[in-house]
Amino acid sequence: MRVLPLLLLIYPFAEIAALVALADRIGGLAVFLLVVLSSMLGLWMLRNQKLGALLTLGSVMRQGDKVSLYSLLWPLRYALAGLLFLLPGLLSDLAAILLLLPLKGPDISLRTTGPGPAAGPAASSDVIEGEFSRVDETTPPGRRLQ
Repeated sequence: MRVLPLLLLIYPFAEIAALVALADRIGGLAVFLLVVLSSMLGLWMLRNQKLGALLTLGSVMRQGDKVSLYSLLWPLRYALAGLLFLLPGLLSDLAAILLLLPLKGPDISLRTTGPGPAAGPAASSDVIEGEFSRVDETTPPGRRLQ
């Protein structure tokens, strides 16, 4: 737990060092334009996140019984990448690009296949199996309705 505050203190210095090194390499104006464009991209991504999340949810529901965990977390990854693009710096841009890579994770089965009440051949039909017994109440002969 003591590592996290140390990383939070080192992060801004690492961002500044990366920006200075890149400015020395390609020029200050190019680095400034890169920072401005990445911030504009992050703002655009955060503004258009709601529609993307809705479309992702719809496509996940249409996929059937196999859903990837990474596809379920895509709206969260997209929003976090937009926030990282909004922050000025190269390390945050690199982390945002890594979040946007289309990784395929393990599949999650939406239907239960293990032992349980929904398993077996009756799981896909509308038949409920069970036992019953019929109980007829006996009524005296004089009280029958005819």
